[in-house]
Amino acid sequence: MPQTVITFDEMTATVFQEQMQKLFQEAYEKGVEDGMKKYSYPPVLNVDHLIQILSVKRPTVSKITARPDFPKLTQIQARYPRDEVFEWIKNNSSYIQEVTTA
Repeated sequence: MPQTVITFDEMTATVFQEQMQKLFQEAYEKGVEDGMKKYSYPPVLNVDHLIQILSVKRPTVSKITARPDFPKLTQIQARYPRDEVFEWIKNNSSYIQEVTTA
């Protein structure tokens, strides 16, 4: 019976491929989980939603929403467009880190 010889490069490539598949699967699952969390909120958020999303207390939400660049609806007080809020969070994560640890 002939023996199959596997080179070191083939073995390395196989291990690399398996690791990449695992990484891609984990990234996919994380993306699905994040998407489900984000879209479980209504299109228009209120202060209680922001408290939950940011995991902070009401005074911290007041600080954050007082910023002129924080997205808010102009015709309805204390209401915030969900998708713009999540985009703002993504773009201002260092500011949120400062405010929530201060």
